Amino acid sequence: MRYRQAGVGLVELMISLVLGLLILALAMQMFLGSRASQSSQQALSYLQESARYVSFRLQPLMRNIGYAGCTSVQPISIASSVDSQYRLLPSISTKKAVQDGIDYWELDWVYADKESEVPLAAAMKTSVSELDIGADSSGVFLDKNGKVIEKIALISDCNTADVFQIENDTIPGSRIKPDGKLSRAYGQIGSAASHVYPIKAWRLFLGEQQGSGTTALFIDRVEAVSSFKREELVAGVSDLAISFGVDTNDDGSIDQPAATPKAVDENAWASRIRRVEIALTLQSDPGVVPGGANDGRLERTFTMTFTPRNLQLRGNS
Repeated sequence: MRYRQAGVGLVELMISLVLGLLILALAMQMFLGSRASQSSQQALSYLQESARYVSFRLQPLMRNIGYAGCTSVQPISIASSVDSQYRLLPSISTKKAVQDGIDYWELDWVYADKESEVPLAAAMKTSVSELDIGADSSGVFLDKNGKVIEKIALISDCNTADVFQIENDTIPGSRIKPDGKLSRAYGQIGSAASHVYPIKAWRLFLGEQQGSGTTALFIDRVEAVSSFKREELVAGVSDLAISFGVDTNDDGSIDQPAATPKAVDENAWASRIRRVEIALTLQSDPGVVPGGANDGRLERTFTMTFTPRNLQLRGNS
């Protein structure tokens, strides 16, 4: 006995098409949502990693703010020929700046470079004598052609310290000639061992990333003869805010936890800064958040805290 198979009716066909389209739409929506979520997560991870790098790069520089050979040195004699940004007292300063519509404070800081410490090889005869640092040590002040690129130096024996400018562009016979008279002759019999350090002044600021036109965060040496070129830390910066923890009464504890640069300047608290806080706001590339504000850019603010160990130990000068 033969049975004739019935065909698919128009109603069934239409229902099947509608159900298929609904399933396809749901699958597409899930795919797009998953892709958008993945894109956002990747952008957030990039911003977090960028902020971590900034903190990693700044940490050793900020930690050494105010280092002057021996952290208990007071006072420090500073030659008149030394520019203000290298004077170590105060070790932190700020300046109002604007970059691509962002109002912020540039941050300058200074320290004697512990990594480049060299011992005084022979005693000075007088306070105007040259400093003999030995032929093996002079390289910390020179470039590959033997020219002085670290012009500002500190000499310290833990009892006294002098900041001075190197007079010549070369160091003949490993002898440094200070531009002017020091407070005393270092290395005399009975005195503590003396060491010489190049002084490095740094600046944290915003600028335009080359080739893209976006705002980036940079560090650079301040008016240095040094061969160091400005270094980009991160691009995509939309804001930079700096505040300080200040010990206003010299009792060893921070009692002004969020002082702004303006307040610090107005109250002459620069030498009492004990902590530096940086709030850095970063943006991703556009289109990361579909339909989101600011062309779909993801934006996050990261707060970094730095504690310059030498400022606390030296106290207020």
